[in-house]
Amino acid sequence: MKRELRFTPTADAQLDALEADPARKNTLKQVRKTLGYLETNPRHPSLQTHEYRSLTESFGAKVFEAYVQQKTPEAYRVFFHYGPDEQNAGGKRTPIITIVAITPHP
Repeated sequence: MKRELRFTPTADAQLDALEADPARKNTLKQVRKTLGYLETNPRHPSLQTHEYRSLTESFGAKVFEAYVQQKTPEAYRVFFHYGPDEQNAGGKRTPIITIVAITPHP
């Protein structure tokens, strides 16, 4: 089931910063690929998705980490949580993934 992505203001600003930096062209391409996988299959093996407990505790919801890059200095990660899902007037549910942050690994 395809999901819709929603971005927090922080994540939106981080994505805008990547788009504005020509030196990060390859990183932006990899981030977009990761976001595409999150839309179609958040359990895709290359994402190595897992709960990121320190953010879960501070955020109040289960926050997950998806790999954008591996074995790279300051490898980028996408942090996200599921929901809140939306329902239209006809009762059809739209599953949402909220992107919390797009950042080099802390």
